[in-house]
Amino acid sequence: MEALHKSRLRALILLWAALLALVFGGRMYTTDVLAQYEVAGSFTGQRPFMTVSGDFGWIVQGARPGLFVPHGAGFSILLIPAAVTGQFLGLNAGKLVMALLNAGFSLALIGFWYASAVKKYSDVPVLRFIAIAICGMVLVYGRMTFDVTAAAAAAMAGFYFSLSNRSLAAGICLGFAILVRADSLLLLPLFANDWKSMKKLLSGLIPFLLLILFLNWYRFGNPFLDGHGQDPAIAFEPFKGGIPGLLLSPGKGLLFYAPLCIFALFFQKDWRLWTPFILSLIFHGMLHDWSGGTGWGPRFLFTTLPFLLLPLSFRGAGGRIFPVIAILGIIVCIPAFWSNPCLLEQTSGADLFDEPSRQAVLWTWSSSPLISAFRNFAAGVPDLFGATAAASAGISIWIGVLAQTIAASVLAATGISVLKKSRCAGKSAA
Repeated sequence: MEALHKSRLRALILLWAALLALVFGGRMYTTDVLAQYEVAGSFTGQRPFMTVSGDFGWIVQGARPGLFVPHGAGFSILLIPAAVTGQFLGLNAGKLVMALLNAGFSLALIGFWYASAVKKYSDVPVLRFIAIAICGMVLVYGRMTFDVTAAAAAAMAGFYFSLSNRSLAAGICLGFAILVRADSLLLLPLFANDWKSMKKLLSGLIPFLLLILFLNWYRFGNPFLDGHGQDPAIAFEPFKGGIPGLLLSPGKGLLFYAPLCIFALFFQKDWRLWTPFILSLIFHGMLHDWSGGTGWGPRFLFTTLPFLLLPLSFRGAGGRIFPVIAILGIIVCIPAFWSNPCLLEQTSGADLFDEPSRQAVLWTWSSSPLISAFRNFAAGVPDLFGATAAASAGISIWIGVLAQTIAASVLAATGISVLKKSRCAGKSAA
């Protein structure tokens, strides 16, 4: 049985790699990530430690000379290979490597997620699992480089190690997830266990918390300040519409961008799997700007969604209505693979949360990024690496798209072959 699960995991990784290759954009989608890329450059001596140029993203003042970003250092650490590439080959090469790294984080998330599902439920069909992952916006954020994919991958690795009774490794992974995104602390209920296991978990977690406190002190002169307090958009404003907005708004509502996640709420039996989602919904829903800026759907909730969806992963879960909701969830995501969702959102309204045009993006269907994505689907140049590379080379964009599709098809064919062999092996074992 162990060999069968490993074979299915290999098939899953190949098939997910094929999907990532098919929709690969090879670009950046937000200036905040470019700022985190600059922090990565500071680790290699390109600028003073932890500082940025001020040309990109959300910038704040610190206790030392220079400008800083109020983001966790973990994602910048992961982007060091991209920063080194960019130093020698230019910014565009660095951006490409960032996109490739993010695809790698998506593969890690999928791999540990599937392994965790098998640990809990044993019979987890690969194609069903892929559909669930797409419905959870994982493929969208596998192509759009944000820190949420890396944080979710680290947390899911920790969850897998926790299920495997390797609490120290689980603590290390959770600690790194928090180093990437501080709100990964909300995932802590996933790791609730007996006291002996929790002590081992804390042994792995505490060094990362100490590192976070040190980096806060280094940048802002206080271990308990991370720079977010300098932005009024992050001010706490309970009961001002954030929770309904994250669930139901046309611009960011989970119901419209990932309906399977709402469906999954009705199939929860393990409190550890749904509690992080509720905590994240409450915490981020109390922020003045609960929308999370540009992205696809409720990005702030993303790291909790794979855990929320776990109970739907075993064969037969969700009953007859599951395929209907899953197909709807996949259809909703398709336009995000053709266009640049962040650009569509930026052109629909202002970035500042309190601007009327921004509120229209969030609360009206006519300005919703989801509707804009459907309007732009199959129109103009697709936001794919093959198209961009072909245009730069002066050849037809469709030659580039074809080459990208062929590469994805090779991976898919290999994955399907492995999956067929695993099915034959499973029947023989039965």
